[in-house]
Amino acid sequence: MGEHDIFLFLLSLASLLTCARLLGEIARRIGLPLVVGELLAGIVLGPTIFGRIAPAAQRALFASSMPKSMLSGYTNVAVVLLLVVAGLEVDLDVVWRRGRSAFLTSVFGIVFPATGGLALGLLLPDSDLVEPGHRMLFALFVGVALSISALPVIAKTLLDLGLFKTDVGLLVMAAAMVDDLTGWLCFSLLLGPMHGHGTDAAAIGRTLALTLGFVAVTMFGLRPLFDRTLDRLGRDRHTAPRRALSLLVLLALFGASTTQAIGIHAVFGGFVVGVAAGDSSKLTERTRAVIHEFVTSIFAPVFFASLGLKVDFVRAFDLRLCLFVFSVACLAKVLGGTLGARLGGLRLRSAAAVGFGLNARGAMEIILATLALEAGLIRDQFFVALVAMALLTSLLSGPMMSALLRDDEQEDVGLLFREGAFVRDIAAKTAGAAIDELVQSIAETLGELAPIARKSVLEREAVASTGVGDEIAIPHGAVEGLKRPFLAVGLSRDGVDFDAHDGRPARIIVLLLMPPRTYDLEVRILASLARVLNSAENRARLLMATPADARAIFDGARTQPRRRRPPLPSMADM
Repeated sequence: MGEHDIFLFLLSLASLLTCARLLGEIARRIGLPLVVGELLAGIVLGPTIFGRIAPAAQRALFASSMPKSMLSGYTNVAVVLLLVVAGLEVDLDVVWRRGRSAFLTSVFGIVFPATGGLALGLLLPDSDLVEPGHRMLFALFVGVALSISALPVIAKTLLDLGLFKTDVGLLVMAAAMVDDLTGWLCFSLLLGPMHGHGTDAAAIGRTLALTLGFVAVTMFGLRPLFDRTLDRLGRDRHTAPRRALSLLVLLALFGASTTQAIGIHAVFGGFVVGVAAGDSSKLTERTRAVIHEFVTSIFAPVFFASLGLKVDFVRAFDLRLCLFVFSVACLAKVLGGTLGARLGGLRLRSAAAVGFGLNARGAMEIILATLALEAGLIRDQFFVALVAMALLTSLLSGPMMSALLRDDEQEDVGLLFREGAFVRDIAAKTAGAAIDELVQSIAETLGELAPIARKSVLEREAVASTGVGDEIAIPHGAVEGLKRPFLAVGLSRDGVDFDAHDGRPARIIVLLLMPPRTYDLEVRILASLARVLNSAENRARLLMATPADARAIFDGARTQPRRRRPPLPSMADM
């Protein structure tokens, strides 16, 4: 490797990263996912545009053998780390606690698109296939590809809509987690045949056994060790996030090399390590945010930009194929998710919102399509169709969920505040104690339901922390036997740790008790609370308020301008 090769590699890397970051930020400014701008950067620098304007310069910078090989090594590490970040979004406790509703939603959310994808793969003409003799393998891949969701995109959508901490938000996340776990496991089993080896039943059985063994060792052996190590590293809260980042990257690289050695792609190893780490109770939201920011700022832009170097998107664009893939993917996923959520007990509008939430494919679909393209299973035209479908479904998800779940009529939180309680100075130092204190403040009104309410909110807090940042926490729960919502607001002088993503303790704590399965009402109340608490001026006034002043602040919910809370920096931008 000569000095000229190193120069070309560094120049190509710098060009990709600069262009991807620039266009990604422009995309975010106009309300599009980061990945749109990052992909556009690759299209600009690849054969689609730069290759047409200056083909010799484009080939020298991005297609000469040594720089291309070095850039490929960088993107291989990037895709492993991207799957680690996706795995961090998986919380197995959420899946377990959602129970029957999550199971039904995820099953139908897999079966419908898998069936639709399999049918599409079997019915497409031979001209759309690389090798018609491998049609069944192609059809199986399409079934898996259309089944998978994009956990990071879903998480980002829910955060932007203020739904991440709601029950319907947790149901969407739980179903998406099961879909992704199942989808990546199935895809990992297809990788052997895709690369032309391991096609007999014995080889597939060995691969499956080794894969399950790796998952078991990682989940049951690595996770406790990870917990203990994080506990030790977390004693210094200032250095804990970067120490955890180093530990997680090391574990991910070892996990990825292990799965690569047993015949499964390295990305699966990274994903499983991310799941094991993400399920750790010692991994704080602040640490997650640092890990997300590191990966999405340095590695993700180069990976997604590099995809534009692989294909001429103009030459490979096939409108017919794009329409087929998009239509089957959307119809099957939305119908499957809606039916599963409806059978799980949700009303039709809430169930349809779940279906559209699961429909987002985003970065995960693009990664999967890239691996299939590199394996020679799909043509450039089908790759472009999958990328287009991934982007369009991600853009469609948020607006459709918002339209189905949000009502133009906001709930009167001023009335709920007047009928509830206001604790001017909470004595509690922990989240559990703060919840106890606020439940106690309305215990007389709740009567015999007070212990049930306390248990419900604490169980809900165990599923996912309710610290939303900006020194705010909104612990809430559905209480069996409750006929109407109840609200209790408490202020803490020193703050209480509710594990918010920004690491700041909550000084404004809003306890919300809901009747069971009133998802639409819960969303409306949380939207009204957001209209009050998103204002820095209102938060400052509330911390100094008398009960009368606090009533006036909450009475103003209907007149507050609509604002969005700034999103958590995350791979979910993809």
